[in-house]
Amino acid sequence: MGEHVSQALKDHITEMALGLLEEQMQARIVHYRADLETNPELDAVTAQVVAQLKVIQASAGAGERGAKNRDAIRDAHERTLCALLERVIREDGISLLVERRLKKIHKNLARLFFQSELHEKTRGRDGAPKVIHHGEQALFYVLTRYKNRIEAELEGFEFASEEAREQSFELLAKLTKDMQDAFLSRRSSELRRIVSVVHVVLVDFFGERLAPSLGEVAAKVVRDARTYEGRAFAYKVTSEAFPRFRAAFERTLMVMLVGFAEDELVAQLADTAGSERDETILFITDPHLFSMICGEVCEGLYEFLCNEGFLDLPPDWRRASTAPSDS
Repeated sequence: MGEHVSQALKDHITEMALGLLEEQMQARIVHYRADLETNPELDAVTAQVVAQLKVIQASAGAGERGAKNRDAIRDAHERTLCALLERVIREDGISLLVERRLKKIHKNLARLFFQSELHEKTRGRDGAPKVIHHGEQALFYVLTRYKNRIEAELEGFEFASEEAREQSFELLAKLTKDMQDAFLSRRSSELRRIVSVVHVVLVDFFGERLAPSLGEVAAKVVRDARTYEGRAFAYKVTSEAFPRFRAAFERTLMVMLVGFAEDELVAQLADTAGSERDETILFITDPHLFSMICGEVCEGLYEFLCNEGFLDLPPDWRRASTAPSDS
């Protein structure tokens, strides 16, 4: 950071300090000694006065938090959100946060790809059967489709020993696994190509599309989420407002991501030969892929914004993985 603190960091610290002070003032409680001897009638009058005073204070507070105060909180949210996002989404290269999320995206992308390949039907084409390109692929689909029937047939045989019976089931499982591995190995080169292209496109998205638009993104998210309404503080978004913030943030990011990445992915991967090209195009335009990417990116950003004190996260804020399970 050097010998001098940047003005932006100073402004950020100031906003947080003022916000914390405001929060502490609102939470202040006046304590009374319980052992003081007082006149019951005086206590009743005092309680009435205190109650009236609270009403007056609440009314005054509500008046002060009118349109002018909401505008100030809105502007503070926009400035802080933009400044924080600029630290991790940059035009001059990817940050450590984005790099880590890209690695997770690569891993999830591989799982999605292999699950798609192993599924007998082609997702996104009204369940149309896949065109068979490899012998191992055909055998794997048949063994998987008729697994229960084959096992039932084996159960109907009379075996000379329990060992022979167990061996037959083990051989069936091994044959199925061998066909799966052989088929996937034939498609691994295409997976590597897809991962490479997705990586390049996402890096371009962060640096060329998202980074220059962070001011607009912050303003749109804050205004769409109305983070400045209700119980609001200038220095942070409360946990009560987080569901609205999340919905607005993810919609904004998803629209930008799909608008930028989909055409780029198709253009760079359209040279796959034959009908396998169609399989690849269907995969990279699958909503599951974009849902997974957006989910991974947003999770990392939410954690960062929370650690910086800008975003209060509810205890159950994490959602289930957008990628299909392995089961």
